[in-house]
Amino acid sequence: MAHGWRRCAVLVLGLLCWLPGVATAQPRSSAQPRSSAISPSACSGQVIRNPGFESGAVYWTASPGVITNSSGEPAHTGSWDAVLGILGGTETVSQTISIPAGCHATLSFWLHIDTEETTTTTAYDRLSLKADTTQLAGWSNLNHNLGYSQKVLVLPATGTITITFTATEDSSLLTTFVLDDVTVTLS
Repeated sequence: MAHGWRRCAVLVLGLLCWLPGVATAQPRSSAQPRSSAISPSACSGQVIRNPGFESGAVYWTASPGVITNSSGEPAHTGSWDAVLGILGGTETVSQTISIPAGCHATLSFWLHIDTEETTTTTAYDRLSLKADTTQLAGWSNLNHNLGYSQKVLVLPATGTITITFTATEDSSLLTTFVLDDVTVTLS
């Protein structure tokens, strides 16, 4: 071969060219990543553990008595749920999750609101939903409903975040906020 001529071969994983004694390209091995993008499988699945509270308070941080299998407030599915507002004052239930960078996360849960309040204009009792310190949504005694309704929200952050539901009650006329089947699905 004459000096200076380049010799090339087409390989399955790329193009390999060389000059005598000098390599000008290297084939990419199958072990090398094609890019730094998140693999599609990392952005799938559900990341909330014990989503229906069926294992009690396992994986959840909650005020005493909030996660229950009492028949007083029936679960959406199974026999356990989280009932906030039953004791008055302030009660919480939360879970810390990890959302990989580059993934989208959708929070879904079922909510039932019972109230003894008779007003149609004043929110005396409230439920807030936060992702870390970001307020995502809120409900009150004015949103009471028969049975459960599904709520779906897009989470605004990735990384390690804490999803927290907080009920705040006034001193009279009870409102209960019943949560069940809480999921965070990645896509």
